[in-house]
Amino acid sequence: MGLEENKALVRRFYAEAINQRDRSACERLLSEDFTHDDELKGRAGQQQAVDAFLDAFPDLHNEILILVAEGDLVAAHQKWTGTQSGDFIGIPATGREVEFTSTAIIRIEDGQIAAAWDQVDLLGLTTQLKSD
Repeated sequence: MGLEENKALVRRFYAEAINQRDRSACERLLSEDFTHDDELKGRAGQQQAVDAFLDAFPDLHNEILILVAEGDLVAAHQKWTGTQSGDFIGIPATGREVEFTSTAIIRIEDGQIAAAWDQVDLLGLTTQLKSD
């Protein structure tokens, strides 16, 4: 796959898995031996992570702000918005709207997402949930 195809795959993953709430996206777009932050998750393990966010933030929306590719890697800097209506990492539902960013480096192999390394602004996110 070329650079544009790799970027299109990353766009497709976030559009389908997050914005369209397509619970089959991980099964279709990730490799069977997918790793996240160098930990073997597989498709099912990553689906659990996606589900945790979608369960806590049912209206979660992802916007890719910057997308660059080199070789088999794609870097995506993203903005996330949503309203917490479920438990999230031990924080009960607050009903608060949040906005946070993340940057992911994603490796593509044989037309599937094989690995991802994420930096998520969890401090900014949890601060918004806990603020008075």
